[in-house]
Amino acid sequence: MTTHTIQLHGREIAFTLKRSRRRTIGFSISRAGLAVTAPMRVSEREIGRALESKAGWILTKLDDWTNRPARRELALESGERLPWLGGELELVIRGEGVRTAVRREADRLILKADPALTGELRERTLKSALQRFYKREGEALMAPKVEAYAAQLCRPVRKVIIRDQKRRWGSCASDATIRLNWRLMGFPEALIDYVCAHEAAHLVQPNHSPAYWRVVESLMPDWQDRRNRMRAEADRWVAF
Repeated sequence: MTTHTIQLHGREIAFTLKRSRRRTIGFSISRAGLAVTAPMRVSEREIGRALESKAGWILTKLDDWTNRPARRELALESGERLPWLGGELELVIRGEGVRTAVRREADRLILKADPALTGELRERTLKSALQRFYKREGEALMAPKVEAYAAQLCRPVRKVIIRDQKRRWGSCASDATIRLNWRLMGFPEALIDYVCAHEAAHLVQPNHSPAYWRVVESLMPDWQDRRNRMRAEADRWVAF
């Protein structure tokens, strides 16, 4: 992987370039910036022309990322606020025993952990415990939502799995298994509903064709507003 720059509409844009066996030039934009994946045989001049042809889209997406709220850094200290269903829970860490456990008490999240834990081991242990809590609560909340939307479509759901996904909020497999990101539990419930409806709609249409979006609209007439809000504000509700 190499780093390059290009002038797009008078702006100097940095991007990473990765060569692969793919047949076409691909672009992806994230908080880290612009990434380009290109076939081995494609020249840098061709890559430059492809970037120029997509300049408007690239600059818009880069600006969108710049304007998003910064993702929070988790300090894992008492008094810290963790996102929860569009609001927050106060984290309370108690050094008790050797077994790590998490429970919710009203607007507080009590995390018990071995007081002897330090450094990276402490960070991994506490984050793992918090993740288990979010997954457990996520299954209780989101699985019934998915099943309800699927029932409206008269389609069966094989299973709903709450898991750790870095790049997706959800996915629907060909065997009708729906997977959802545990981080959704930090989001307002209206946006959780959108993701659940979005994935349930894939039980009918496995793509993002116009027919698919008509299915989504049948479940949720204001899906576009919810999707736009999610894209604009998602980072503020991600725990870690």
